Amino acid sequence: MSNFDMVTLSGKVTTEKLQDYLANYSSRNEHIRNAQFHVSISCKGREYSFAELVEIAHQYLHEMGYDNDGQPVLIYGHHDTDNNHIHIITSRVAPDGHKINHQFEKKRSIEAMDRIMNKDLHVSENVAKALSYHYESVSQFKAILESEGYECYEDGDTLKIKHAGNVCDEVKIATIEEKMAAAGKSFEKQKRLKAFLLKYRDHSANKEELAETMHRYFGVNLVFLGKADSPYGYFIIDHANKRVLKGSSVLSIKELMKFPSAEEQFKDIDAMVASMLTADPHLTTKDLNTKLKRQFGTRLSKDGIRWGDQTHKLPEEVMATLEMNDRLSWLQSFNPSSEVECTILYRFGKVDSFQGLQRKDKSNKKLRKAVSRVRSIMDRGEEHLKDNLFEAGMRIYRQNGQYYCVDIQDRCIFNMNDQGLDITMLNHIYNNVYIAHTPQEQTKPISKGNMATKALTQQGGAGDENREYEVGSKEGYEESIANESRMTR
Repeated sequence: MSNFDMVTLSGKVTTEKLQDYLANYSSRNEHIRNAQFHVSISCKGREYSFAELVEIAHQYLHEMGYDNDGQPVLIYGHHDTDNNHIHIITSRVAPDGHKINHQFEKKRSIEAMDRIMNKDLHVSENVAKALSYHYESVSQFKAILESEGYECYEDGDTLKIKHAGNVCDEVKIATIEEKMAAAGKSFEKQKRLKAFLLKYRDHSANKEELAETMHRYFGVNLVFLGKADSPYGYFIIDHANKRVLKGSSVLSIKELMKFPSAEEQFKDIDAMVASMLTADPHLTTKDLNTKLKRQFGTRLSKDGIRWGDQTHKLPEEVMATLEMNDRLSWLQSFNPSSEVECTILYRFGKVDSFQGLQRKDKSNKKLRKAVSRVRSIMDRGEEHLKDNLFEAGMRIYRQNGQYYCVDIQDRCIFNMNDQGLDITMLNHIYNNVYIAHTPQEQTKPISKGNMATKALTQQGGAGDENREYEVGSKEGYEESIANESRMTR
C-alpha cells in the first residue's frame, strides 16, 4: 500500500477508509465515469511467490503509466485458489488530475506482461519445440502452439503465429509437413488417459474446468475444435511425451462433454456431508474440503460450494456446526493442559457449551518462546503495558489470583505465575478490574443416538455463568475466532 498517507495516519486501516480515500482522490477529475483501475495477476500454482508477484505488479504499473509520484496503489494477495495471485487497485486519475491513458488497455496489458516475462523472446524457441513433437497434421501442429497461448493462421504457404494481436513469428507449411510423425500407439497410456478424463470430467462443470485440471495435474492440454459451446472434436497435447493425440482415439467428444449438472452434484454433496457428520460430529471445514476436492473437485468457502457459475449453500445448522468445530479445532491448537486453561479458551473463543477441548501436553519450545515474548514486553515497564500486550497478540486472564496468557501468535496458553514473571506489575495494572470466579465445569453425559443429529442440534448454554473474564480488555477489539487469518495477520 503506497500513497494512502491520510488513511495510515488516521489509525486503524479499514476497507471503508481505503474506499473513501480513493473516491475522494479520484474526484479531482469529475469527467471520468469509472475511475477505479483494478487488475489481478496470477501464476500457475506456487510458481511465483507473493513477493515476486508484487515486484511484477510494480513493473506492470510502470509499463501502464500508473507509477506517478503520489499515485495511490493498493496491492494485496489472496490464498483462496490453488494459484498464487494478487490484486492491484488504483485510480485512473493521475496526481495532477489528468486521466491516465486507457486506450487499447487490454492489448497494452498483454504486451506489457509479455515484455516483463520476456515471452516474445521465446517464440522461436516454442516453434522449434513444437516441431519436435509427434504430430500427424498441420492442425495438430497448430494445436501445440495454441496450447502455449499463441494464435495461428495459414497465409498461403506460411503459418503465421500471433500473440497479443501481433504476428510474432512464422514457419513454412512445408517445414511442418516434413517433420510430421505419428505418435505411435500405446494402449496402456491411452487407457490411463481415458480413466483420468472420465474421473475429472465428473469433477468439472464444463470443458474449461476439465482442461485446466488436466493441465495442472498431468501437464496435458486439451485443445477443442469448433464452436466454444459445441465443439465437434479435440486434440490431446501430451507435453511430457511430446505427442499429439486425436481425442476420439481416447474418449469421444460426446462422452467427454457429459458433465454432471449442478443439481446432481449439489444433491450428492449434501448426502456426503450428512454422512461425514454422522461418522464424525467434530468434522472441520478443512477435513470436509479435503474430501470435496478429492471427490467433487470443489471446496466450501464463505459463499458456499461452487459448481461452474452456480453456488450452493449448505443448511444453516450444518454451517453452524462446521464453524463451531473449526473454532474448537483452532482453540485445541493452543494445547490447554488443565481444566482452567480449557475454560479460559472457551471464554476466549466464545464457546458457550464449554465442551469439546481436550487437555494436552504443552510444546516446551512454544512455551519458552511465548514466555520470552511476554517478558520482553514487560521489561519495557508498566506504561502502555496493556496496549503492548494486546498489540503483540497476548490476551491476559485471571482466576483466583493466577494470571493466564493466551498467546495468539504462538498458539499457546500458560499460567504466568508459574513462569517467574513480575506478577506485582500485573497487579498494579489490573488491580481495579473485577474478576469473576469460574467454578469447575461439569461434563454432561452424551446419550447414544444419531451423532450427526446431535452435532447439528447442540445448543450452547448462553445463560451459563460458568465463564472466565478477560482482564484489561479493550472495547472495539472484538476478534473473529472463525477467521484465523484475521487474528494472526
